[in-house]
Order: sequence, then structure tokens, then C-alpha cells
Amino acid sequence: MAENAMDGTPSVEALEERVRELETELKKYEPVEEEEHTPAEFSDMYDTLRKSGAIKGIDMPTPTTFTGEELKKDPYALHRWYKEVSCWVKARVAKDIPQAAMALQTLGGTAKLAMENMEATTPGQLTSLEAIYQALLSVFQRCDPGPKAYDEFLRTRMRTDETGVEFLNRLLSLSVVINSSKDPTVSHISDSELATRFRAGLPGWIVRQLREKHHLLVSLHQTPDVTSWGLAGTVMEIEQNSLQHQEKPKLAYNSHRGRTNAIVETRPSAGFHNGPRRSSKRYQDLEEKDKAAITALQQELQPYALKEKLPLELFKRCRQLGVCETCHRYGHISKHCKSQTTFSPKN
Repeated sequence: MAENAMDGTPSVEALEERVRELETELKKYEPVEEEEHTPAEFSDMYDTLRKSGAIKGIDMPTPTTFTGEELKKDPYALHRWYKEVSCWVKARVAKDIPQAAMALQTLGGTAKLAMENMEATTPGQLTSLEAIYQALLSVFQRCDPGPKAYDEFLRTRMRTDETGVEFLNRLLSLSVVINSSKDPTVSHISDSELATRFRAGLPGWIVRQLREKHHLLVSLHQTPDVTSWGLAGTVMEIEQNSLQHQEKPKLAYNSHRGRTNAIVETRPSAGFHNGPRRSSKRYQDLEEKDKAAITALQQELQPYALKEKLPLELFKRCRQLGVCETCHRYGHISKHCKSQTTFSPKN
């Protein structure tokens, strides 16, 4: 840099040259403006992706296709699709336009035709994942399922045919629907509330062993994991130990022969239970066909009085469906029946 001969300060020309160098350096760090896509360009992009049948560079499996038919069996299918697709697209691209184009690839059947028709009628309407989700809600599910999911979340319990992890996954699915609801009467579910609901919905025999394990850890000056997934891991360990205990042969002394015999099928003692106490499901957990069969049987049993002997055919059907032969109610057997009246099904 040139300096004045008199006092050694830089000259004006040298200062101007240095300023130009600094401006050139600063331009390298200026943010790049995002490219804007017109509705026509978006339609062309979507059409290209639709024809290609695949998105290059995506190594993550494509989420389950949503067609709209899933709502007949699962009222929360659309919310589960949105949660799965949202995680999938946001992990790959950051801009709204590519996210929307990727999300449209996971639609099929009626849902795909409805979105294509909407895009053809009003170009530029489906330019984000949230816009696609709201459009699907307006077509398939105008009624917010949040309140129904919240009620189910508060009263649901672990079913006899599911494990602890499956029960937690069911609670998580309900929490996704609840937290995405816009109904003001629905409270959002936090992680601590999820863990509390999970523990409250477990069978009594699991809760007792869970409490014993936590007390043991505290006595060893260790902190038990009381998060939802921590509880699920402990429950999984309890279930595995219970299965091993039931499969292990039990040795019993035979007083007649004076030796021990191996008993393959073990029975828990009166003060301790190693498995679910109920041999049948709760009525609300049954499938619709089983509920219909029970109702039809109870209607056929109406002419019979309390403790009246039933025909052999009706007696066998009662045993198969879990209906009491004495009072005609579901859920217990005649040996434990204390009812004074017979059950009359509602028409």
C-alpha cells in the first residue's frame, strides 16, 4: 500500500483500492436469494416427478401411501400419514415447493385424484405440505377427530393381546392426533403426561413388578428411568421374565409314588399372579363381529329364566363367546355369577 513521504499515512488512492477489495470480500458472504417458483413451474415439477415414479437421492423408504380408504378402518389414518410424511420430507429438503412435490408422491387412489384435480383447477394452491394436509382434511375429514382421540387417550388401557411397546405406540398415535387438533377443548399431551397415562393403563401384575424394580434401584442409589420409553423397556423385561417363568417346568412331589414329577404347565400361587387375570377380552376391546355374535346370543337367551337349564347348543355357544349361562351377561362364568336378574339386551 502506497504511503505519503511526509508522514507515512496511506494515500487516498490506496484507501479507495482497499475499500474495493473489502466490498469484493463481503459479496461472498451475502445470502443467496431463494428461487421463486410460479404455479406453472410447480405443476411442471410435480408432473415430472409423477412420471419418473421415483425421487433420486432419497435412501429413506417412502411412507405408506394414503388413498382415503384407510379412514374406514382407522379414523386417525390421515393424521398418521401427515406425521410420517412430515418427518420424511423435512429430513430431505428445506423448501416448501420440493416438500409438497415429495408429499404428493405418497398419495394414491381417491386422495391422489382429488389433489390433482385441485391443482389443475386452481394452480399454485398446493405449494406446501401444510396446504396439502389442509386440503385432504377438507375432502376426507371435515370433523376434527381430536376430541374423540383425547377421550380414548384418557380411558384406554393395555389390551390382553398386545405388549407394553405396542400399547405405548398406540398412545403415541393418539397423542399425534391430539396435539395436531385445533379444538380448544383438547389439551396437548406432554411427555410426562404420556408416561403417566402409560403407567396407569398397565395391568396390575405388571405395575406391582414395575414398582418393585424401581424400589430396588432407589435402594441401590440409582435413579429409575420414568420416561415413557424407559417404562416401556422395563415392562418388556418383565414380560420376558414372565414368559420364561411360565415355560420353565415345575417339580412337584407325588405322595403316592414317592418321587417328584415334572409339571409342564405351572400355576401361580394365590398371592402372586404372573399374567393377565382375565381369560377373555373386555367387551369394548372385542371386534364388531364378536360383539354382534354376543348380542344375537343374548337375544336368543331372553326366553330363559335365571339359572334355567339351557339346551346343549346354546350352552356351547355361551362357553365359546364367554357369556354366563346363569344371567346371560358377558365377561364371567356361571360359577362366579352373583346376579339376581337376567340380562336384557337393548334393541
